[in-house]
Amino acid sequence: MGNFYVNYTIRTTNHAKVINALVGRNAFVTPPRNGAVVVFDETSDSQDQDLVRELGKKLSRELGEAVLAVLNHDDDIFWYALFEKGKCTDEYDSSPGYFDPESNPQSPSGGNAAKLCTTFGSPNIQETEKILRKSSYEDDGYTFAVERHADLVKELNLPDFAVGFGFTYIAQGELPPGLAQNDLTKITQ
Repeated sequence: MGNFYVNYTIRTTNHAKVINALVGRNAFVTPPRNGAVVVFDETSDSQDQDLVRELGKKLSRELGEAVLAVLNHDDDIFWYALFEKGKCTDEYDSSPGYFDPESNPQSPSGGNAAKLCTTFGSPNIQETEKILRKSSYEDDGYTFAVERHADLVKELNLPDFAVGFGFTYIAQGELPPGLAQNDLTKITQ
């Protein structure tokens, strides 16, 4: 069984403002690192993309910052949506058609490497493009979605706290390397 997680990487160092935007939810918030904060929201762990989009839009609108929402489904699908000013400006799916039993394996769809790199201040457009286009179904492709996520975070110079973790994992005591429980801010309804 692979990883199942959802989280949000927000381009801000204003930890308090992120916490205020999450009042009324159950969530964990990391301290800022590399110019970003990571949010792990309980409701989002349902992996309902509509709910993930809703929170991504809300956070980007209220915070006035870019929000990268990431979903990993069983390490078979890596999906993300980028939100700016309350609107989805980029979306990516590593395995479109995955849930359609009549669909053949497909190449990744969506994803704008230049947009991602510009948004997060990374010069690594070509490397990011390779990560987004690499198949999950070919011998030299990604076997696990978490590997694609790790490579993307590295090229965008985002906090590696996001890779492999969602609310449920953290609530059960599993923590990203480099984080202690007291580093996280827990928000409860």
